[in-house]
Amino acid sequence: MKKRTFSLLAAMAVTGNLMADEAALQAQIQKLMERIEQLEKAQGLMQNETKTTLDQTRTTLQEIKEEQTAQSDMLSRVNAQSANDNIKWDIDFRSAVHSVGYAYTDHARNRTKISGNTYSSAYNSGADAGKSHTNPSLFTNRLWLGMGSKVNDDLFFYGQLAAYYNWGADTAAAEDKIWQESSRPNDVDIRLRQAYFVYKFGTDWDVPMSVSAGRRAASDGFLANHREGNAKPGSPLAHITNMEVDAAMVQFDLDRVFLPGSYLKVVYGRAHDPADRSVTTNPYIDTAAEDNQVDFLVLPMSVYDDGQHKLMAQYSAIFNSKGEKPSADGTTTEIKTASGTTHLAAVSYQLDGLSDENEFLEESTLFVSTAMSMTDPDQGYRMLGSAENKTGYSFWAGFVFPDQITEGGRFGLEYNYGSKYWTPMTWAEDSTIGSKIATRGNAYEGYWNIPIVGKNLTAQLRYTYLDHHYRANTTCYWDNPLVQNLDHAQEFRAFVRYKY
Repeated sequence: MKKRTFSLLAAMAVTGNLMADEAALQAQIQKLMERIEQLEKAQGLMQNETKTTLDQTRTTLQEIKEEQTAQSDMLSRVNAQSANDNIKWDIDFRSAVHSVGYAYTDHARNRTKISGNTYSSAYNSGADAGKSHTNPSLFTNRLWLGMGSKVNDDLFFYGQLAAYYNWGADTAAAEDKIWQESSRPNDVDIRLRQAYFVYKFGTDWDVPMSVSAGRRAASDGFLANHREGNAKPGSPLAHITNMEVDAAMVQFDLDRVFLPGSYLKVVYGRAHDPADRSVTTNPYIDTAAEDNQVDFLVLPMSVYDDGQHKLMAQYSAIFNSKGEKPSADGTTTEIKTASGTTHLAAVSYQLDGLSDENEFLEESTLFVSTAMSMTDPDQGYRMLGSAENKTGYSFWAGFVFPDQITEGGRFGLEYNYGSKYWTPMTWAEDSTIGSKIATRGNAYEGYWNIPIVGKNLTAQLRYTYLDHHYRANTTCYWDNPLVQNLDHAQEFRAFVRYKY
């Protein structure tokens, strides 16, 4: 009985303890649940605050981005306006050394001036007959300062100031010719070489157009750019045109209705105006009936250009070309007088990349060109020593190829032929021995264009040999090609050129 009572008491004690422990545990669980609930509430508040903060941050970032975009747009407009409000300059400076030589024929004859423009016994024996003359070191500097401004893509201006002189030059010019003053060695005067505007319109037309007026350097044109070390050619065909001109132009872009890269330019300008510039009672009027204004019409056309094949053609006419007027006795003439019309035409083709089979041929260039000139003297006048029409012909070929020595360097070989009456308007060709392209006979040339610091600093070595079969082609149309003076001429030129 005692044992049972003790066991019962023990069980009741254990049960009481267990119940007490369970109550305590329930209390702890309740507290833990309350704590968890508090934490969840706190976390919810934190999440709300974080979300609010993130939303605010996103809003701020968006505002900053919009502000930056607005500032960028404003800066772009300011830069564009600033660019339009300023003239942008570029520099082309060249120092060169030339070694030149001339050899006269044994029967060389010169024209002798008597008085004014009157000549008696037009040609007589010259003191230089059978002689040779050389200058082994003629040094020259040429500076071109380009300037441009752009209102928009359809309206812009370009100009160029130039000085081209030989070291130690006599600053007293023997004869100023506006079509060559900046293109051949002269004096240290800064001259206007180019100044023209271009306005484009009708970009949505089948034939977009552009107009331009001013002074252009129509020199170093198509094909001549290789021998001058220029990557891109000037506008006209160098085979018949190389001179500084003042003219107006209209261009018709034909590639939408004709062939790829085709266009036609119509250029009309004035090469000579005898208007008296002195202070007189009738300034800027030509009072000499025989000395008329010399105008020209030039029609250069790109027939086809796909980036590899380029075909160009050009027709030109010179009105009131300078010739001579014989007197009644036939022995006295007046020269440099308006005597008739000259017609010129040329077709030139260039192939860039002869083959894609190897790198050498792929980077080589081949070009050929043919041209003609025809004089049409007025009644009572002579041109090229004749009162009849005379036609001259010319052929030009060249091959330009990688030098395999320098990075981007190129060798060039050229050949020219001109017939007896061949007379182009290339008086501004950059050559100290006269125009190679105008040679009546054979002309041979080789050159090496060398990049030193990319396109910014380059060099060239060039040798030119002119084999004259007839009179040297250095005047307009008052000389007779049959009366020879020079036998041959040659020039070696080396230059270093800076462009930026």
